[in-house]
Amino acid sequence: MVPDRGRFVRVLAAAALMAGAAALLRGAAPAPVVAVQSGLSYYSVATWTVEPTLGSVHVDLQITATSDTVNSGGRRYFFPGLQLTLPLSTADYAAFDNKGQSLPVSVTAGEPSGVVVYVPFRQRLYSGQSTSLDLGFDLVDLGGSTDRDLRIGQDIVSFPVSAFGSVGTPGGLVTVVFPAGYVVQEQFGDLTSSVTTAGETIFSSGPVSDSTALNAWFAASRTTPAADFNVEQFTLGSLDVTLRYWSDDPGWAAQVARVLQIGYPVIRDMIGLGDPTIRTLTVEEATTQGIDGFSGDYDPAASLARISYFADPLVILHEAAHMWFNGDLASDRWIEEGFASYYAEQAVLQTGLPDHAPALSPSLMKAAIPLNDWTSAGTPGTATEAYLYGASLEAARRIVAVAGVDGMRQVWAQARAGTAAYARSADLASGGAADWRSLLDYLEQTTGRSYTAIWQQWVVTSAQGALLGDRDSARADFSATAAADGGWFLGPDIREAMSSWQFSTATALLSQVSQVKALRQQIDAAAVSESTTAPASLQRIFETVGVRAALTEAQYETTALDDLSAARQAKADSKSAARAVGLLGTDPDADLTAARKAFAAGDIGRAVSLAESARSAWAGARTVGQIRILGAAAGAAGVLLLLALYVWTRSARPKEKVPVDVESAPAERHDA
Repeated sequence: MVPDRGRFVRVLAAAALMAGAAALLRGAAPAPVVAVQSGLSYYSVATWTVEPTLGSVHVDLQITATSDTVNSGGRRYFFPGLQLTLPLSTADYAAFDNKGQSLPVSVTAGEPSGVVVYVPFRQRLYSGQSTSLDLGFDLVDLGGSTDRDLRIGQDIVSFPVSAFGSVGTPGGLVTVVFPAGYVVQEQFGDLTSSVTTAGETIFSSGPVSDSTALNAWFAASRTTPAADFNVEQFTLGSLDVTLRYWSDDPGWAAQVARVLQIGYPVIRDMIGLGDPTIRTLTVEEATTQGIDGFSGDYDPAASLARISYFADPLVILHEAAHMWFNGDLASDRWIEEGFASYYAEQAVLQTGLPDHAPALSPSLMKAAIPLNDWTSAGTPGTATEAYLYGASLEAARRIVAVAGVDGMRQVWAQARAGTAAYARSADLASGGAADWRSLLDYLEQTTGRSYTAIWQQWVVTSAQGALLGDRDSARADFSATAAADGGWFLGPDIREAMSSWQFSTATALLSQVSQVKALRQQIDAAAVSESTTAPASLQRIFETVGVRAALTEAQYETTALDDLSAARQAKADSKSAARAVGLLGTDPDADLTAARKAFAAGDIGRAVSLAESARSAWAGARTVGQIRILGAAAGAAGVLLLLALYVWTRSARPKEKVPVDVESAPAERHDA
């Protein structure tokens, strides 16, 4: 945290004033003597020594004062003492003259800018005379709110430094000494630093021409040993919270616990995603130096939030909101930071906690850049970084003003589910956390409202702005085509192209939708002519695969219907007597009927096969019949020929002798 000069520089050098009443000496004095109230100049050599173990910064002033008055009118003027204004948080005043003798110190008044103390001189200071004295005091941390600027402890030291002297008096000098082991930052001022062999860090102003012009602020911190942390635990919903805080700063733990318990339920309910997916959260007290100059940060991998010692409620709740907005839900930095700030701000406003939301001042607007140019490696403390925090919050405010809190809940739910903006259900994944493109799609698809103007003013670069025009044109085509779909949902190829911002591809696919619908009309009409019905497969493929696959399917179905028509025509053309003979042993009517049923069921391959079989049967029936008739005639003729040949061959064969049965014939006698 860098304190503002106007607010935090409370140590102002005051001109010496006369506190006592004028003393008029008469009689023995050669001339009247008067105590004056102006004309005293002084400067100091100031040494600020940081003593963290004592909880203080000891300040030692070696003051040289000179009376610049001029005696006149027979009068002599003198100053009885010196009046200074010291910081409010001071104590243990002690003063000594140039001989080391103690001088009384009294507090005369308390002012908004400091404490007025009075130190009497050992002797009156007359015109033209000079004197010196030492004044010491301790700058102490009085405690109080965690967002106080003055902090003096073992782990953090943050305090203002000034020189003490009268206006325009040269000769002042300031030295600030820090013990070893501390990392020191001069938040503002222009002192020169050096490091001693003992490890002390010393800042020096050198001689200054006007002490009242020197103002600086320092912050120093050390790496806190684990043993120096105290631990406190409590529960938020399903979340177990552990607080780790410096042992000398219990107020920080009390502040963080109170703010989380009040504000966390508001943030959770507004986001609408329930408790975060993590179940434990550690919140650790830190310095801005320890978190790269920021007031807080959140490490999702370790479920660790580090929050600066000044524990602003907005910072606490901002880091708590990062339990949702941490790269899992949204990937662009402006989305994470902007909505973490928005929900933290809403929780602060609704619970009455102090609100210190980043604001866009005219000077910050001069540092404006598109939110999409905000990289993850910003530079804290710069005008550009401050602008980006304020602009991201303002963009989030305007987005919610259009979408409404309920609309945003739906958007975050869809982003958490990981479905693409144009998905019908969970059939199309988003491909990761929401970026500036998918967030715009989620918003417009979910709420039906336009956010293009917000994106053009706050988010996109000039090159990205051209994409918004292409997107508007593609979305118009998408909506018009979807409205005329006749009950059909646009396929995932179109929705994927829209979700990935491939608008030329999406436009080309959308133009092919009409071709699919025209083919479907042709298919419906042709199916009636072929005594069948169009299958549901074309719509299913269109809705689940895409336009190109649906075109292929439509052409396939058209071919199948052509085959059915060819088979039907073949039947009509096949009416001769030979047809009956040619169809013996086949049943093309049954094949055609089966083909029509297969087509209606979406089994296009089988329908084509059966239709071709029926067509072939009818187309070849006459020829086959003729062949069969001729074959039968030829076969009959052959049989007759063989029979005639057989008869002829039997009639032309010579007669054979009839054999005589020896046993039955009478035996011949032969005489000897």
